[in-house]
Amino acid sequence: MKKVFIILIFSFSFICQCFAQTQIKSEVDKKKISTDEALTYKFTVTSSEKKITQPKFPEFNDFIVLWQAESSTVSFIKGGAKTILVCSFLLAPKNTGKFTIEPTQIKAEGETYTSEKFEIEVTAGKFEPKALPEEKPFQPRKSLPEPEEPQVTL
Repeated sequence: MKKVFIILIFSFSFICQCFAQTQIKSEVDKKKISTDEALTYKFTVTSSEKKITQPKFPEFNDFIVLWQAESSTVSFIKGGAKTILVCSFLLAPKNTGKFTIEPTQIKAEGETYTSEKFEIEVTAGKFEPKALPEEKPFQPRKSLPEPEEPQVTL
């Protein structure tokens, strides 16, 4: 009787996981860093939708975003679609202290999914963090510069 009960529980949990349409996961590679280091924040969405909406990421106010990357994959299996979106950020701390990376949110299949938040402890490193120059917003040129000599294209 116990074996039948265990098999039923295992089967039920497996079936529930198979029908889960959207799953999210967020992670950091370190929870304790110094001002000399950077950490990676990664957010992954797996969904049965063909197109995933853009997640609402935290503001990362206590960190400098050194780079960010995004990749997505769509695969079709037995008439259904599986989409995976992975967003990664390399973050450098601005100061020492304890900081929170707030949750990321995404809307999929009519529901809002929220990741967990992370507490990051930043200690003083050997070097003081340098202030980055203030970023200027991208401004497209109003017109192309005139060439000094005529150009011929063949």
